[in-house]
Amino acid sequence: MVRPLVLFRPALLAVLTLAWPLLAGCASSEAARREEERAARARDWDARHSNVQQASDADDGASPQMTVRGEEGTLNAADVESALHEHFGEIRDCYTAGRRGPHPATGRVVVRFFVDVKGEVDEVSIVESSIGNPAIERCIADISVGVVFERPAGHKPVTFDYPFEFRPARQVTAARQRKP
Repeated sequence: MVRPLVLFRPALLAVLTLAWPLLAGCASSEAARREEERAARARDWDARHSNVQQASDADDGASPQMTVRGEEGTLNAADVESALHEHFGEIRDCYTAGRRGPHPATGRVVVRFFVDVKGEVDEVSIVESSIGNPAIERCIADISVGVVFERPAGHKPVTFDYPFEFRPARQVTAARQRKP
């Protein structure tokens, strides 16, 4: 009985030796398939974002009327300012309530607005903040969700960033006095 087992080992070794290149080939073809899928996703992303252009400081002769462009819709900058202006008092209250303490909060908070086709804010996120006060940031986000804009041109949703600058009143007064 020991003898058939000895004959079986060389046969097993031969089968494994012949099967090894096939198994290794499967692994390399799997890696190639994954690489092709990754390349296809990259091509698809490039095709969807082909309308994104590099900003330049050069005068391109475009209309002096600034617009805020998003994914597909467009909002007029004056309309954005007007809609946000209605809430500046509430946003100032966020700053006032949050700055109580030995060191008043100063800095900049950039809010990203996601506006639907009706002009209502679906969602906001704080994309940048140098305030260092989460309570102020949360308050600004809560107020921002309630802003209603004009309907975006193109009847498509729009996404844009808006910066809020905060300084103590005496810094603002001093800056205004220095202007000629």
